[in-house]
Amino acid sequence: MDSFTLKKTEFPAILRILARFCSCSLGKSMALRMTPSRNPRIVGQWLAQVTQMVQAVRDVGLPPFGGVSDITAELERAIPGGTGGGEDFAKIAGVLEGAANIKSYLNSLGEDMTLLHELAGGIAEFSSQIEAIRLVVGSGGEILDSASPKLGQVRRQIDAIDHQIRDTIHSYLRQKEVAKLLQNPTVTVHGDRYVLPVKVENRGRLPGVVHRESKTGATVFVEPNASVELNNKLADLREDERREIRLLLNQLAVIVQTRKADIVSTLRMLGQIDLLSAKAQYSYQFDMVCPEITERGPLQFNQARHPLLLEQLHQQEQQQLPAEELHAVVPIDIRLGSDFDLLVITGSNTGGKTVTLKATALLALMAQSGMHIPAQRGATLPVFRNIFIDVGDEQSLQQSLSTFGAHVKRVKYILREADRNSLVLLDELGAGTDPDEGGAIGQAILDELRRIGCCGMVTTHLSILKAYAINNERVDNASVEFDTATLSPTYHLRIGTPGESHAIAVAKKLGMPRRITAAARQHLDSQGKQFRKAMRATGAARQVAEEARKQAHTEQMEAESRQEVYQSKLADLHRLQEEFEMWLANLPSLAPGDEIFVPSLNKTGKLVRLELHRQQAVVDTGNMNVEVPLKELMPDLGQSGVREQIASLRRQILDQASATEEARTDSARIQAEYQRSLNQQKLHAKQFDQWLGAIGRLKVGDVVPVSHKIGSAKVLKVDLAGLKVTCQSGDGELVLPLQDIFPQTGPFAKKSHKPSHKHRKGKPQSAPAKPMQRHKTSPKADKSNRQALLKLEPGTQVFVVPFNKTATLIRISPGKGTATVQSGIFEMEIPLSDLRTL
Repeated sequence: MDSFTLKKTEFPAILRILARFCSCSLGKSMALRMTPSRNPRIVGQWLAQVTQMVQAVRDVGLPPFGGVSDITAELERAIPGGTGGGEDFAKIAGVLEGAANIKSYLNSLGEDMTLLHELAGGIAEFSSQIEAIRLVVGSGGEILDSASPKLGQVRRQIDAIDHQIRDTIHSYLRQKEVAKLLQNPTVTVHGDRYVLPVKVENRGRLPGVVHRESKTGATVFVEPNASVELNNKLADLREDERREIRLLLNQLAVIVQTRKADIVSTLRMLGQIDLLSAKAQYSYQFDMVCPEITERGPLQFNQARHPLLLEQLHQQEQQQLPAEELHAVVPIDIRLGSDFDLLVITGSNTGGKTVTLKATALLALMAQSGMHIPAQRGATLPVFRNIFIDVGDEQSLQQSLSTFGAHVKRVKYILREADRNSLVLLDELGAGTDPDEGGAIGQAILDELRRIGCCGMVTTHLSILKAYAINNERVDNASVEFDTATLSPTYHLRIGTPGESHAIAVAKKLGMPRRITAAARQHLDSQGKQFRKAMRATGAARQVAEEARKQAHTEQMEAESRQEVYQSKLADLHRLQEEFEMWLANLPSLAPGDEIFVPSLNKTGKLVRLELHRQQAVVDTGNMNVEVPLKELMPDLGQSGVREQIASLRRQILDQASATEEARTDSARIQAEYQRSLNQQKLHAKQFDQWLGAIGRLKVGDVVPVSHKIGSAKVLKVDLAGLKVTCQSGDGELVLPLQDIFPQTGPFAKKSHKPSHKHRKGKPQSAPAKPMQRHKTSPKADKSNRQALLKLEPGTQVFVVPFNKTATLIRISPGKGTATVQSGIFEMEIPLSDLRTL
């Protein structure tokens, strides 16, 4: 995986959080070295293991990692003739015992935990090695007296000699003549020998062996002659002890080394299990979900949250900060690869555009590392071969690269390495240079990403790239919301709606003079105005479509949740049925005198006899025999309650299925309506560009088509500043607005060279456009239609009868009997009688 991406998305910070959940150094080391996989099978297996471990941690508890640690160094020392001591072998035994405990934990899990049972198979059996070590070495690393008969005998002899020596040397302290010679009336030890501290001036007056002098030279340490022989014998015995211990440890080393490969393999497996447990704990603490992994499916994260922002919030909560100081994490919905592959994100600075890129990359990296992700259930993700990101200012003083140059270098690398299985995330595309040239380069880069066929997200402030998303297939806009009332971002991501920088609104809010902000709005180029008009025209419809998509997804998730609960209740019912059948099978084993509780009497009696043919039992209640129906003695296993719950769930599932299908149908219908509207926008935008091109080529003397009954006229004078042209026609000299020439539609529009109303290649083509026709209805129908229209809210879609298409209602003028509607980039005033509600 691309190392720059791992660094820039702060993936190592995620690994450090994960390592915090590990129980031993084995898992922590693996966590800090973990990298994403490109293999869908491996990623799927990792995630499934985490899912099962989450269930195990929730239902049973954490794996027992007590006593488990990395014993690699101990194994290196525990070789025949090596330096391994009792502490090394005690630690080895402790880890092997811990491995056995973890193996037992995994094997005790339910039958459905198949992946965890497989992991248990990777832990070898070391009971004989543990037993061998425990017979020789104590838990604290001491060599046991019982390790061998010889060692026990030597140590008993050592104890006996030791007592003799101490008795002998302490006897000197009781002699007054000797006490006068000593610096202190104490016994000290030099090596393995007991000595007396004699004043240096009395040297030679106490017969014995001088072993050393004190640092000051005032004292010499003398071993009296009476204890020399005993000390010599003690030294010999201690040497025998050391030799026996070394022999025993060498024998243990041989036992351990014969299984070294298995021990190393088991340590590796323990590290994997510890890492898996850490992933499960991380998932459980932050309420994460397991994404569905596909080889080439769409990426869809609903209610996704940046994991590092979640960690920041968790730390603030741990510090018990006041609620107003907590930084809430705003979830976002992200998708790629379904209805579009590239997403152009725009909006104000500090609105969350870069965070969105990093969160998307980070969640993909986490998933491909076998980690659950902080998102809503139903998340899906293709396994990317590589993930590339370009964020931040990567200037290099050595290479003297500018900000723009650094981005170009990075993007050049990305475009060379990316393929259709890559995820590409580019921040501030086209920034750092002239906006026109930056926009041109940005469009070229988007063209190349489309050619590659990868998924990608880019952030930008350039309007030309917003328009690119509208005019090209498999590309869409998105924006980060900004509240102009509070001058603060909301951090919500709105797919389908391009954003604005809101610079003029912010400047006005901050007190910029009105004449300045008004002039700024006037300086916005006319094509930009037309583009924003087009966006407003489709914005409402697109948001309705997005809300419908979200609703359909929510209904689908709720349906799946209910289905899971239903399956769980069915399993409960089957279990209860098995318990009942077991109770029924055990009835014949009841013997006279067995105690039986009789619910109707609320007391316990003794069984007299079972009358199975009559389905009853005779019970002695103390003062009389009572006949009790067997069904009354049947334990209440809760079957009726479970059956009622299942019946209720079945009804809910049917209702949910109906709601889900309805939501899915509505979503599909609204999406289709939006797509038709978008196609009309693209057509109008194309026609507008063609018209602008024709105006740009206009010169005196040209004969141009006119959208009047004159049909065409000769140009006498062009006044582009005044947006008018003077023409000569059969009716004389006319001054026409520019919009009246070069009509794109209608009877006077330029005809295509291709036949438009005849069959071509076996397919009927649409007939030429006809002039608008008035719609005629009865007065009663007009009155009813007018009342329905007056109830509509602005922004509602209405049907324009003369144009045979839908449009967005802007406002209604009841006094004039007209309504202003917007279709594409055009606003028009239409009689109410020509409109219909949808």
